[in-house]
Amino acid sequence: MSISSISDLEPSQSPKNVLLLAVGSMGDVIPFVNLGFGFRQRGHNVIIAANSRFRSLIEEKKFAFREMNWDMQHEWENTDSGRRMVKFSSYSILGSPFMFKFLKQGFQKSYSDAANVLKNVDFVVLGTGAAYMYPECLVRNIPVAYICFYPWASTKSYAGDYVASFWSDIGLLPIYNKRLKELGLPKAGRLPWLPGGAFEKNQILVIHALNKNLIQIQKNPLNPLNEVQLDYPYLSIEEELEDYVPPNDLVEFLSIKGKPIYFGYGSMHSFSDVKSRVSIWLRVMDLLPENQRALFSGVGSVESEELNDAVKNGRVFILNHVPHSWLLPQVSCVVHHGGAGTTHAVIRAGVPSIVSNNNKINKMDYLIYFWFMKIPHFADQPWWASILYHLGVAPSTGIQANAVTAEKITTELLIVLSNKEIKEKADKIGSKIRKEQKRSPVSKIVAYIEKYWEKTNWDVLTLDDEQQKIKEKEHGYHPVNENYPENEIKNVLDGNDFSLTSHDVLSAELRE
Repeated sequence: MSISSISDLEPSQSPKNVLLLAVGSMGDVIPFVNLGFGFRQRGHNVIIAANSRFRSLIEEKKFAFREMNWDMQHEWENTDSGRRMVKFSSYSILGSPFMFKFLKQGFQKSYSDAANVLKNVDFVVLGTGAAYMYPECLVRNIPVAYICFYPWASTKSYAGDYVASFWSDIGLLPIYNKRLKELGLPKAGRLPWLPGGAFEKNQILVIHALNKNLIQIQKNPLNPLNEVQLDYPYLSIEEELEDYVPPNDLVEFLSIKGKPIYFGYGSMHSFSDVKSRVSIWLRVMDLLPENQRALFSGVGSVESEELNDAVKNGRVFILNHVPHSWLLPQVSCVVHHGGAGTTHAVIRAGVPSIVSNNNKINKMDYLIYFWFMKIPHFADQPWWASILYHLGVAPSTGIQANAVTAEKITTELLIVLSNKEIKEKADKIGSKIRKEQKRSPVSKIVAYIEKYWEKTNWDVLTLDDEQQKIKEKEHGYHPVNENYPENEIKNVLDGNDFSLTSHDVLSAELRE
């Protein structure tokens, strides 16, 4: 394998202090760590802002860390508003007030962090859940790009914008406008990522980091050159596994004839009781043929005699942190929560899925119902479950959160294990993705962002329509001066780019 070293790369002509603002769970942080490698190889100083539970992960990779006090996971486990949100998150109408109350408290904490987090920063990449921090960047004259790991940024090209506007305006726009007033900015009619919002008006770069084999996002006619779909920021399989040595006992378990089933719910364990989850998984194993084995991820803390017996008799193996790109091709099916990172890892591995602890979503409602946040995990999981089903690589659109049983999971597993068509479709899509990804998509994302900031005149950006028109008239051009033409975009997307060095490799596996 040949991977370029940092010394082989031509550094950027204008290195910057780049802040990656990763609000959320592990699934929000890992893609930014991968992007950080790309920015660092271009000579930029990378800072990642997240809550303190990710400090060691970020500093271990030698990135500067800045703390955001909002710890979603801690608060949904330990605060009244968080526990209520979890309790009622299966119900779109009943649960929404608790969801919005929870998010409002998080927004307020994040706003109080802005002065420290945004200090001495040249450019900010806002993560999916961090768009509400846009005004903080605007008043400090810091340019931004917005990257979504699922289609959270809505446009008039999307079916779901009216539903999204309704729910977001009711629940989140008031606290957003309260902060605008505190900053001396005009009131906004929409949140920045919605149709007619500030990202669209100011031609802010919006990157949909989604593999096109899963879904293709239509261009936004109101932001045609600065809204683009690029691949999910995987590292290449070779880069992920450069220094990985699998444990001997796991290798031995996998060497036994018959691929095991993988059970794992990512980093968001607190949305379901871990003991109950293990109990359901063990009941599934009782219902399956005796020769069927399984890998249980993220349940090492559970003390259970039944679980210990299943491990001793060789039916179950309890996993620690294992790279998905190494493990998943060696399993028969993945039972998971439907997060963006796990979904992309599973589909690249070419393995069928069952999305459990989820709510069903209708065929025509891909981009409508995910806004309702109806599941006991978070935000996008029902949307991904639906995508997997309609690609033909999952037996259903997910098992409803308030109706998950061992019997239902077993029924879906028996379909997957006996259905040749599902297996063939998963293998075909996975092979196509692996063939297309000769290099990590990270380099293309970084190159596109660099092209954008070279062309942006940040001094004329504003949240207010009338002020925008005045400034455009005064300066004689649109805020994004000389939008780079289609042929330049093609050069960025199809041209030579860089790969990541071996010592920068981070597994795509979310730390369970």
